[in-house]
Amino acid sequence: MLYAYAMRVPRPTAFSLGSLGAPRLEGVSVELPASLALARLPEECACCAEAASHRLALTRADGASLLVGYCDECAEHQASSSARVLSLTLASVLLALSAAAGLPLLLPWLGLLPLLLSVVGLSGLPLLLALLPARPVPPPHSARGPAVFWGSGQRLLCAAAGYAERVAALNGGELSRATVSERWGSAWLSAGPVLGLGAACLSFFVYHPLLRVLNLGPVPVEVALDGKRLTLVDPTSNESPAGGALVRVPAGAHTLSVFSTIDGTALGSSAVEFQSGAVHLFAIAADDTCFWLETTGYGREQRATPSYQALPSAQHFWVLPGGIDTWFASNPAPSVANAHSSGGLLTALRQAPCAEAPQEVRPAQ
Repeated sequence: MLYAYAMRVPRPTAFSLGSLGAPRLEGVSVELPASLALARLPEECACCAEAASHRLALTRADGASLLVGYCDECAEHQASSSARVLSLTLASVLLALSAAAGLPLLLPWLGLLPLLLSVVGLSGLPLLLALLPARPVPPPHSARGPAVFWGSGQRLLCAAAGYAERVAALNGGELSRATVSERWGSAWLSAGPVLGLGAACLSFFVYHPLLRVLNLGPVPVEVALDGKRLTLVDPTSNESPAGGALVRVPAGAHTLSVFSTIDGTALGSSAVEFQSGAVHLFAIAADDTCFWLETTGYGREQRATPSYQALPSAQHFWVLPGGIDTWFASNPAPSVANAHSSGGLLTALRQAPCAEAPQEVRPAQ
């Protein structure tokens, strides 16, 4: 017998997403010799008993394998079974990535948990096709995919009883009735939901930048974004790393409004624009407060005094540069003992009443 080509068939997994609705066939289990080198398989097709023209490798968990014969038609419907899993996986992945990238833009107020649930739900839609009822096996075929599977130990599960009988005749093994579960799934079917979760988290944090809100006034205030309540901020009179509120906001152009929590009086509003991936600062009642970036050098970068960069703004709103190491506190003092080390630079975001701020950052009189 001449064989046109050989292919490797992946061993079916014990459980996969696609196996939840897998049809079950009444087959036959046959015991093979202890040494697979002595095992012999019929020359005919394991599915329809026609003349075999292909050999497909059936690999066991320990790496041992057998070459099972299939005809052209049966080898083709096995390839279609594998292509079905691949197409469902690709469709799931594309839906997951598209939803993760698009939903935060289409629905900017969607929270992280609803976003994750939406992405997982959309990525799971193609996988529902794996649960549809399988079409009947047309005679003379005995299976829709592979017709032979590995059972426990040295046993081979055959969907075709006639094929199992001929295997037993060639190897002298015992036959027993067995239920063969046709497995159409693969662990790769979970790739879409898994990738979707990671992409949704990344997308949410990119399209929802951080906003730090400081309240330097005498009373607690409520901050609204485009008319929707965003956060409640208590007064913070002194510089404090824990002062204010830290929230995530949708990127783009928005309006920040401030209201008194005592009587609901509107205290003002500002048109702002949040940039994706950036950190923002909004200071309330900060007319007499100065903000600046203070950079301290260490080791070979050590300087006589820190350098200062003022943050002027009429609306008290800033898109902060990256690389801020300390929030509303001074950097550690440089050590003379480490003056020759490689060192580096640390940048702190500082605030103080303008009368007490460094001269370099005070507004011009």
